[in-house]
Amino acid sequence: MTDLQDYEYRANTKVVALSDLFQEFPEPELLRIQLSGRVRKKPLDVGSFAYFIRNRNECRNDDRGVRVVLDSFVESRRKLVVSFLDICSGQRDASVLMYYRCVGHFIDWLNTQGYRDTFQSEVHAQEAYRDYSAYLNSLVLHGKWKLISASNNQIVISRLLSALYPENSHHIIAGAARIRRESGSAMASAAHVALYREVCLAIARQCSDFVLNNRQYPCVVSVLDYEVVLFPSTVGAVGPFRTSAPIYQAAERRLSTVEEYFLACDNLGRKRPYRSDISVDLQIAQASFDRANENERHWHRNHLAALAARSYVFLFLLITGATPTEFSQFKYADALEVEKSPIKKELSAVKFRAGGKSTLYNIGRGDGLSILKEYLKIREWILDGYPHERLFFTVPNAIRSIAHKNFPELSVSSAIKHFYRSISGVFLDPAVPILSPRKMRKHKSNTLHYARISPSTVAAALNHSEQVNLSAYSDATPEQQEAELGLFWSSIRHAAHMVRERSRNSVGEDIATAAGHCKSFNQPLSIDGSDRPIQPSCHTQYGCLYCEHYICHSDEEDLRKLLSLQYVINAVRSTAPDVGHAEVLYKELSIRVEFILDALGDRSVEIRKTIEVVRAEVFDCGVLTRFWENRLARYEQLGVVF
Repeated sequence: MTDLQDYEYRANTKVVALSDLFQEFPEPELLRIQLSGRVRKKPLDVGSFAYFIRNRNECRNDDRGVRVVLDSFVESRRKLVVSFLDICSGQRDASVLMYYRCVGHFIDWLNTQGYRDTFQSEVHAQEAYRDYSAYLNSLVLHGKWKLISASNNQIVISRLLSALYPENSHHIIAGAARIRRESGSAMASAAHVALYREVCLAIARQCSDFVLNNRQYPCVVSVLDYEVVLFPSTVGAVGPFRTSAPIYQAAERRLSTVEEYFLACDNLGRKRPYRSDISVDLQIAQASFDRANENERHWHRNHLAALAARSYVFLFLLITGATPTEFSQFKYADALEVEKSPIKKELSAVKFRAGGKSTLYNIGRGDGLSILKEYLKIREWILDGYPHERLFFTVPNAIRSIAHKNFPELSVSSAIKHFYRSISGVFLDPAVPILSPRKMRKHKSNTLHYARISPSTVAAALNHSEQVNLSAYSDATPEQQEAELGLFWSSIRHAAHMVRERSRNSVGEDIATAAGHCKSFNQPLSIDGSDRPIQPSCHTQYGCLYCEHYICHSDEEDLRKLLSLQYVINAVRSTAPDVGHAEVLYKELSIRVEFILDALGDRSVEIRKTIEVVRAEVFDCGVLTRFWENRLARYEQLGVVF
């Protein structure tokens, strides 16, 4: 075990910007990469990867780099550092930070397992990669890591090895099975999304109105069928999911009296404080009330403004379906154009994962535009004259006051988590889970698919390929799955019922035909003995209608057969080259079909309703029986029907 005094900070390290990684560095073990301040303030000590013995800094804020044992430098690891620079070139700061953490974990594991000269040969590299993959699998198996984390780590290391051994990397990576992540998050239910939408709309609009119009405390936010009362303090939020502090009477929108304070303590099972202490607390609370009502920039008003802004972020994620990375790029200038222009309705961004592809997200001219106009007002109040390029940004902690004018760029994932923690148990039932940006995208995709929008249009709206949309964004909601399964089992039960009924009523002599059923097959008999253009015949589907033995059950099956026949003969009538012959042959046949349908419909109201439903399906939707569908297709191939 190396003593702490053996670790040293390298005094001659070189800090370079991410944009300078294309240069050649003769001593890569001395490099540190500086990212943007919003991602990480301390430089990334990538040069420390070249040392077999290294340790973290004692102080988190120490920016001198990673402590190493200088004598543990491994010459073969220089190429590893250079390869890491290669995979980082052209990447975003956040991606580079993720790569650094993954490779750092890999290097630490190599060092603890004694893999000193791993990168001297491809054989040793494959052995290390194989064993590290097994280690990642064990972390997942024992519940220490999530599957997605293990998969991401393995992918980054495989990219590193591909850069290190470009010719034979596929052989090295093939030495370990790929850790496949789960196919994606489950589809959120429609009720889940609708609840979030209503909660966010209530918070955004009512908190914005309270701040912009400098209304008097307490602030009351009506959400669905309940209210949340907000007093100007850190414990002042009272609603159905949070018990009121003894000092507040939320129902009456005021502070408690001393006696009410005592009663509240009894109800909460707390020990009663001294009367004098309660009087002091009430005086302090009243003074805070007065300050909040007198100061339009009071810290709690800043807090409400920040809460409203985060609610608008959530709403726009629902509207646009943008990815977190693209959403944070939306520009204020674009939003102003959307607000003023009668034509423009898209916000633009760059999709880094698609090679810098420019993307557009439509907010519409209806609800989306009105919500944008509302947000721009609260945005202007928050910034208070401070310019900001982005449409959305991170609002600082309100207790420190927005007056510091420090508005970093928005990290959507962090903002969503912070927003959820701030509303869960206050505005939202704590049992309701968080709604992630990915679930919002899947919900938008599902909504468009359910509206019968073409898959290519849906994919274009979400700025990804049709293949990606169908493979990862086409799930049905739980309600839709339940309805589809219910319809399926209902059909199964109906089919079983029909089989039972027919088995009871059948005497074994009915034979199914393309136009219905026959009770004496191969024995055609004219219904009235007259000479007609179509004679009864068991070899043509039309001849059944003029036969004495023809039977048409008043169920959906036979009705669809009869109406499908009528659909086909009408199609032939309308396009036949010999119009006179077609009219003589098929007009009477069509009339005969109507006669049979009218006779069946006169039996009961239910049968007539069934006839109309099946007629609409056949003539409006083209849902024919398989026999007549094939017959129509044959006519089309022959050029009889177009």
